Amino acid sequence: MKFRNMGAAGSIAALLMVMPALIAQGARLPVTADNVAQIQNIGAVNTPYSEYTPYITADEHFLYFQSNRPGGVGESGDFDLWFAENEVTAGAPRFKTPANVGLPVNSGYFDGHPTLRKLPSGDYEMYFASFGEDGRPGPQLTNLYYTIQRDGKWSVPEPVVEINTDFHDRMPSISQDGHYLFFSSDRPGGFGRDDIWVSEYDFAAKRWGKPRNAGRTINTPSSEVTPAIHSDNITLYFSSDRAGGVGGYDVYVTQMLQDIAANGGSNDEESKWKRPANLGTPYNSKFDDEYPTVVRNGNFMYFASNRENGQGSFDIYRARVPDFAKPEVVVTIKGRVKEKFSDKGIEANIRISDLDGERNFSTQQPDGLYSADLINKKQYKFTVTAPGYQPIEYIADLRDVNTPVTIQKDFEMVRAIALPKQINLTVLFVDDKNRTLKPAATYTLAPDIKDETILPFKNGAGRLSIPAMSRYKKPEDALAALEKQKLTVSASLKGFENLAESRNVGDLIRGPNGELLGDAELKLVMKRKDQGDVEVVPTKGPGGLEAIVYFSTNVSNRLNNEKASGLKNVVDLWNKQPHKYVYVYGHADSRGGPDYNMKLSRSRAAFVKKRLVQYGIPAEMIITKAFGATRPASKDESTVEGRRKNRRAEIYFDASKDKNDGGEDVAPDTSEKPEKPVKPAKPAPVKKPAKAAKKPAKKKPLPPEEVEPSAKPEPTDDKIVPGAETGVIEPGKPAAPAKPVAEPVPPENSTPGAIPNTEIRIK
Repeated sequence: MKFRNMGAAGSIAALLMVMPALIAQGARLPVTADNVAQIQNIGAVNTPYSEYTPYITADEHFLYFQSNRPGGVGESGDFDLWFAENEVTAGAPRFKTPANVGLPVNSGYFDGHPTLRKLPSGDYEMYFASFGEDGRPGPQLTNLYYTIQRDGKWSVPEPVVEINTDFHDRMPSISQDGHYLFFSSDRPGGFGRDDIWVSEYDFAAKRWGKPRNAGRTINTPSSEVTPAIHSDNITLYFSSDRAGGVGGYDVYVTQMLQDIAANGGSNDEESKWKRPANLGTPYNSKFDDEYPTVVRNGNFMYFASNRENGQGSFDIYRARVPDFAKPEVVVTIKGRVKEKFSDKGIEANIRISDLDGERNFSTQQPDGLYSADLINKKQYKFTVTAPGYQPIEYIADLRDVNTPVTIQKDFEMVRAIALPKQINLTVLFVDDKNRTLKPAATYTLAPDIKDETILPFKNGAGRLSIPAMSRYKKPEDALAALEKQKLTVSASLKGFENLAESRNVGDLIRGPNGELLGDAELKLVMKRKDQGDVEVVPTKGPGGLEAIVYFSTNVSNRLNNEKASGLKNVVDLWNKQPHKYVYVYGHADSRGGPDYNMKLSRSRAAFVKKRLVQYGIPAEMIITKAFGATRPASKDESTVEGRRKNRRAEIYFDASKDKNDGGEDVAPDTSEKPEKPVKPAKPAPVKKPAKAAKKPAKKKPLPPEEVEPSAKPEPTDDKIVPGAETGVIEPGKPAAPAKPVAEPVPPENSTPGAIPNTEIRIK
């Protein structure tokens, strides 16, 4: 449906009046070759009826238009809004069968002139024209309405009350950033029959501003209709029946020279726009060519025409945009404004400025999403503000960007705060049971303090002061400096592993919601040196593994007293079945030589037996064997953990044949009596073994591969031999040095001055 204020006779008279100018200027109109223009009738969309006012989305994915084809919401012949989806993402479009937009957008009356913008959320906002009738508020003539699509459903249309009048207000075009709304109107105050007007959105007040006439550079005494602002926000396409055209209504293009919001709001806006250019032929014909919309990349234009050889009254066409009419390269900067520490979206105001002016707009979304289309070849300054937050400035340099791109940029806002002169930070050291420790500690605070400084302790806590406002005049400068500072703390304490940790000061001085803490605390956990652990699992049946005792590197005869008590669990299990023998199998990793590893595994098995006897299991019920490195629990000894798993003694009850076979027996201990048990067990009666001789037989010495546990006191330090596990003591002999191996490997996990320990894992 088209709106004209002149009848047929008036149109003919006007045409006769401008004919001389038309003939005189016709030769100066551009002419584009047909193979360059590539004008194509969108046959999949057009019908014998009227398809008019096309709007193609910036990404060419959806085509919206009005049509009076059958299947609409209103009466037969009434115009409804329809849309078709493009099935392809590259190349020539292929549109699906059009579908009616449906209720509540379409009504029983005229609905048309669609224009859409994609919101940062991915939903769409649509403006269109309709009559104010029952159930649709507004004056009786055509008005502007808007609706938002969420989850595929359009909301009930709302009138744009700031724009609608008692005259025809129609043919809207919304800028992709939601900043400007262009439309055509025959309201008073214009230059001709229909003029192009523009309204600017006030993001702070959340309403459209008072419309202004686009000015005499665009508008003439004739009619200017169907405005379409491109994604670059400065290129405007429209149609006009002014003198000097090709036919009835022709397509024109102009560009904004400066922000139309600048220098007040007078109707004389001629200094702000380039003089419009007619697209010439074959885009314009001797008929009406209207409603041009150009895709984001500027390559193709959709428009409506009633030219010859169409399918209906008006058809929709697609054409390649001539070079002189192309828009600027569009760069989209999009993202989210959020709190830095909580990820909460912020409804912020974003001011974008360059040398030609500035734009203000809001995220308009509780989740803080925003999107801005900018032209290339410029630098832009983003200023992001929100009540209660520190402002953010960002420079977007697009001078070297020559193709349409999308840039993702999030803004993380920090709550406005009053910084103290200094931040007091307390450093606490605790063990794994949260018990306070007081180690020897130093710290560095870069870039303020680069040398190590002794951490001053008081009541078990180290305290230091970090300069803030005492050094900077502006809170934002002080905060920025704190964010860059790095605190490194080093601590040492006997019995604990050395600690060295670095933290960002900006993280330390903030609470869980990002608030600044005048007094902050840092708690550091110091780890005890390897002291073993105990893990108890149920018995898996006869011959099942009951416990594993893990040894530190080079250790065979020492066990941490606190962890050694875990062997009591083995005794408790055995007391429930005292008729069973206990098998202790000693093992070693493969880092030493075969002979040495066998000796070490014998010593480990003998040592575990000794401890079990102390807790109440009769010595005659314990059988020990040594396997050296022949039965690794872990095949991978390239890691510390893999080697640790192999330095072990396994405890079985009634070991199965496959476990019992192999290995070397460990001689019984006859050199000393067992220590008094802590809690003597009460085993079931068993047959007494033969009485041991008081002195070892001299004529039958033990075989060389067998070794008895040492009767001498346990040494206090290990002698480390590179590449091997050491510390084996044979009965009646001083500690013998280990046999060297061909390729020495330093023992893992060794700490100078530290006493290696052993751990027990009860299964």
